[in-house]
Amino acid sequence: RLCIDLAGQSETLGALFESLELMSKPILILLAALLAAAAYVFYTKDAPAPSADDAVVETPAGDATDAATGDEAEAAAEPVAADTAPEENSQAHLIEAFAYFSTFQSGYQAFGFGVDDAAAITKGVTQALADAEPSEAMIALIQSPEFQAFMQPRTEAAQAEAAAAQAEAQAAAEAAAAVAGKENRAAGQAFIAALQEDAGVQSTESGLHYKILEPGEGDLPALTDTVLVHYKGTRIDGTPFDSSYDRGEPATFPLNGVVPGFGEGLTKIAAGGKIILYIPSELGYGNTPRPGGAIQPGDTLVFECELLEINPGS
Repeated sequence: RLCIDLAGQSETLGALFESLELMSKPILILLAALLAAAAYVFYTKDAPAPSADDAVVETPAGDATDAATGDEAEAAAEPVAADTAPEENSQAHLIEAFAYFSTFQSGYQAFGFGVDDAAAITKGVTQALADAEPSEAMIALIQSPEFQAFMQPRTEAAQAEAAAAQAEAQAAAEAAAAVAGKENRAAGQAFIAALQEDAGVQSTESGLHYKILEPGEGDLPALTDTVLVHYKGTRIDGTPFDSSYDRGEPATFPLNGVVPGFGEGLTKIAAGGKIILYIPSELGYGNTPRPGGAIQPGDTLVFECELLEINPGS
């Protein structure tokens, strides 16, 4: 039912599978575990404990089936023989393709199920498609201690695999960021060194470099103040990453709530002033910029700022 609901929200099956393929393996494994847990919680909440009279029938293979379905469910659950494969591009063939790719995203493999379990899985799917609502027999079965004992080690193994894959991916990302950060810091240092040729560029003990275009009038802001500012931020190669001008309105910032180089730099001009800030990585985002943004690990940043208003802090 959860899978059906998910598919119903996609405009096309292609879009559904495309969105699923974008998920990383750790996320898919964790999603499968969460779906299994959600199904258990949903169907077991407020439900009475199964009694000896519940209509659960054990088949010779150890599968539970609703007694009301009888031989019809058994017959419907028989797997399709290889020599009765559907004609290519027929409706049956397209359904088979849907089921094929759904299986890769279902979590069966994450929970340790393989081809030897296909007949039992097919039987469960067949019964679910035949029932308008989950049967009392199946609800009773997933409430049973036997089901929990059966699924717990599989769930724990899936979660452990997901955690290991996530840790591996994070370590790889951190290693890549360290390499990129080293290269970008070196490029930034060369960029800062070249600024020495511009007599208008000043520096502070922290390593910030700046160039005042217009000093403004009045008192300089303190780090405890909030300012209204127009700004444009770029990497040293000119790649833009943020601009209040593009948004059509200035931004309000507490100077002690932004990256250190930005806050320190704006204390150098008064209201009405304009300044260019050259912020080295250690005064910017370091090796941990916002994921997916234009700023890269180790980047030196350039901000062109126009201080419009100062609101003194308390």
